[in-house]
Amino acid sequence: MDLMAAPDKRKFQVRCDAGSPGRFEVGTDTLSVRVGQRMRAGNQEEMWDSVQILCKEQSDGSLTVEVIVCHPDWEEAKTVAAIHSRPQDDGTATPGLKCDLRASGPDELRRAGGA
Repeated sequence: MDLMAAPDKRKFQVRCDAGSPGRFEVGTDTLSVRVGQRMRAGNQEEMWDSVQILCKEQSDGSLTVEVIVCHPDWEEAKTVAAIHSRPQDDGTATPGLKCDLRASGPDELRRAGGA
């Protein structure tokens, strides 16, 4: 059975290739992914969740994927993109995906990040 096939009615899919530890593929109705990376905080190294991807169905039936960027110097995480789809709208002339990009400019990110 192909878990990634569209006819199974799952709303989202994720494919992850982690190199030698292995691969992961799944279709699902909701999804939350956090990507952490090693960083230095003072004299210690720690893992920091720098990117989050949140996928969910909205109350109107539309589907949303949000991409969120996090930095320890920021007061709050920043949503840099929201991608919307309405798979239930059959036969309309509207685009299949709507992208709301909220990416900050490099200077703003540099100031906010303390770099």
